[in-house]
Amino acid sequence: MIYATLILFIPQNTVAYAKQDAWLSFLIAFAGGVLISLVVINLSLCFPGQTLFEYLPLILGRWPGKIIGFFYVWLFIHFCTLVDREYCSTVVAAFMPETPLVVFLIHGTIMFAYITYCGLEVLARINQLFLPLNVSLLTILFVLATPEMKVVNILPVFDTGLLPLAKSTLTPLSWFGEIITLAVVIPYLAEQKNVYRLTIKALFFVLVLIEIATLGVLLVFGPTLTSSYLFPVLSGVKMINIANFIERLEIFPLIVWITSGTVKATLFFWAAALGSAQLFGLKDYRPLILPLAVIVTALGYLLHPSIIDLINFLTQAFPFYALTFEFIIPLLLLMVVLIKGSGKK
Repeated sequence: MIYATLILFIPQNTVAYAKQDAWLSFLIAFAGGVLISLVVINLSLCFPGQTLFEYLPLILGRWPGKIIGFFYVWLFIHFCTLVDREYCSTVVAAFMPETPLVVFLIHGTIMFAYITYCGLEVLARINQLFLPLNVSLLTILFVLATPEMKVVNILPVFDTGLLPLAKSTLTPLSWFGEIITLAVVIPYLAEQKNVYRLTIKALFFVLVLIEIATLGVLLVFGPTLTSSYLFPVLSGVKMINIANFIERLEIFPLIVWITSGTVKATLFFWAAALGSAQLFGLKDYRPLILPLAVIVTALGYLLHPSIIDLINFLTQAFPFYALTFEFIIPLLLLMVVLIKGSGKK
């Protein structure tokens, strides 16, 4: 869920602020992601078998809890919309500029809606199929790009000051903070007792993938060029040329982005559908899939007029907006639970 976006858009402001130390920003964001996940897990385990939308009214009261719950439904809808727009804009801008954006938006939403209709287990099995493929492709691309890499591009190390480094961490931290979706997923996990260990392992795995992509691009282009590219990973792959035979490998990152992006967007879509059903008191979320699909498609087409506007939003406004829901509200909820002594151990 997390690495898909970060590999597509290595945040331009992260590299612009931290320069050659951008890889350090992701280490700090990883630590922040661990903190957010601990807050979310501890909050969820106070209410075994219940999702975020079910225990919000128990903490805040019926109507305040439902109002905050609807804000989280909007958050997941917005997250799904952003992911859908990111990947469709990438395909249009880099591969098929003459095809209308709405064609890809509709196609993407149909996939999200169908997988959501099939259920969470189907989504998990799709991820089981695609994840090894994506890891293998990223590793192969990194190895093939090594002839173009220059260590001097990431030197000197630790040259960035603390303030620029802190600023550069905000965007990746907000994307690590998407681990808030755990608050909806935890009740459906088979291994409830191992949720801490599994989450930390997953976040570390994400960190490794992101560092591979970030270091690879920095070593090829250096910080100045990296921060100027819309799709730095794609630009780095275009540099691969082995004996004038192995080249034009852009299809590989496209496969990684589309498959991982589908899993990511579907998880948000499923969380929004399930949350809406639970807030309305419905036994099944499937009747809500079609109206949600229409909303996601419309928002994807209307919210951002261009890919530049989308990237500016993701790197400037999104961190403050997202972290409010990802960390500040869950932390306040956990404090209320601890003070009131509600929930179960």
